[in-house]
Amino acid sequence: MTQLTRAQIEWTLLPPLKDVLPYRFENGASFKGFRAECDACGQSIELPQVRGRITPLAGNRCVVSARGRCLCCNAYCEYHYLLSADGTLSASPLAVWDDDHSLSPPH
Repeated sequence: MTQLTRAQIEWTLLPPLKDVLPYRFENGASFKGFRAECDACGQSIELPQVRGRITPLAGNRCVVSARGRCLCCNAYCEYHYLLSADGTLSASPLAVWDDDHSLSPPH
C-alpha cells in the first residue's frame, strides 16, 4: 500500500478552486483564476489540479490560498495571494508560516 505524503493529504482535503470561480467582489469586479506554475519544474498547472479557498476581506479584497499538483513532476506547490479590486484587479504574494514556524518568502 502506498503511503501518502502530508502535501498529498492536504491537497486532497482542499476543495477544487474552480468550484468558487469566478469570484465576485462587492464592486462587481471578478477574479477568474490564475496561471499556476510548478515551483519544481516550471510547467503550467491546469486549473483542475489547483485546490484551495478564497477568503473575502473588507474593501474589495480577498485572500487566495491554494495548492497545485503538477502532473509533470508530481510536485505540490503553494500559492498565497492578496487580491484587491479597487479600480483594477491586482495580486500581491503573501508570505506564509511553515510548520517549523519560520516565515517563507512568497511564490
